[in-house]
Amino acid sequence: MDTKETRILIYSSDTDTTDAIFDLCELSRCNDLRLVSCRDIDSLNEQLDHYSISLVFFDLKSFPEIDQLNDIALRISPKPTLAIIPSLEQNRLVKALRNGADGVFSLDEMRCDALSLVESLDRQIDRAHTIEAARTLRDSLSKSLEELKADQDAAAQIQQRLLPPEQQSLDHGLSCHYILRPSLLLSGDFVDTIQLNEGKHLFYLADVSGHGASSALVTVMLKNITNRLHRAYVKNDSDTLDNPAEFLAHVNREMLLTSFGKHMTMIVGVIDKEASQLTYSIGGHHPSPLLVQKGRASYIEGRGMPVGLFEEAFYEENRVTLDESFSICLFSDGILELLEGDNLNEKEQNLARLCQGQNLTPELLLKHVVGGETELPDDVAIMMVSR
Repeated sequence: MDTKETRILIYSSDTDTTDAIFDLCELSRCNDLRLVSCRDIDSLNEQLDHYSISLVFFDLKSFPEIDQLNDIALRISPKPTLAIIPSLEQNRLVKALRNGADGVFSLDEMRCDALSLVESLDRQIDRAHTIEAARTLRDSLSKSLEELKADQDAAAQIQQRLLPPEQQSLDHGLSCHYILRPSLLLSGDFVDTIQLNEGKHLFYLADVSGHGASSALVTVMLKNITNRLHRAYVKNDSDTLDNPAEFLAHVNREMLLTSFGKHMTMIVGVIDKEASQLTYSIGGHHPSPLLVQKGRASYIEGRGMPVGLFEEAFYEENRVTLDESFSICLFSDGILELLEGDNLNEKEQNLARLCQGQNLTPELLLKHVVGGETELPDDVAIMMVSR
């Protein structure tokens, strides 16, 4: 126990009763007792309003109003109220217990055999201490949770600022639209777009293992890596961003150097508008991207290892010719947990059918899949690059 005093109120106008309670408390093994005598309701209320009270002795001889006992017991509950009656009369004892008393002591017992009551008193004091300790712990946890939530809110705002606009025009006729819904405040999913030069754009979707703060920190690192590569690209010091497979290999090396114990899957694509060509690499990601052309959605294939797991990682680079109108749909694996279907193949077929809808947006797709659910089992990101 801490050194905070145990304040006990004696609500009695009878001097003999007050003295008997003092004598009983002197026998207690608790050595931090502070006994306060209250001879009227005003002084009692003053104590209850301004101090933390551990226990109240209520003298029914001085104040026989049983309703008053009930009111005081309710006020300090769950801490104990002990009723003091002149003698062990069954009628008074039952009334006291029915009206909120946690224990009943008789004045006759306290005068003649106080030692027999000390153990009972100490149990009530221990109970009060346990309640106070639980409240202190609850208040401390509540404060810590509020501070943690404030930190998480601030971190979520920072992460949001790292993301590109949810809807943007990348070039004449080329646009990118995405939605990112974290399961918690922070997300392990991340998307980005970069204009490499006129008519050439890089985009990617990353899904960090796990979710929450630790995964969100990896997305911040990924953004930093991308920014450094872009600065080098602009200065003609590196062409890594032109080559999705090299980009994945570079991020893989950087993640292994950090020793975060985290890995991620990624889809990286470069669209060359003039050549109407998509160059892409898949880093262990599932589901594969969907390419929607001529009203038909099909998964584009590719192989590659997760990013941040293996030193000798392999990433395959693929190319696809694009029609005049197309939509490339990327998803984090959180979407698979929401789709209908008894197995993975059925879920993928249902996703492909949904993406063939006219004027489909990430918001409409997610709304269709989620339905009325407000909580998600995993982070979900949907990105659509279209022309």
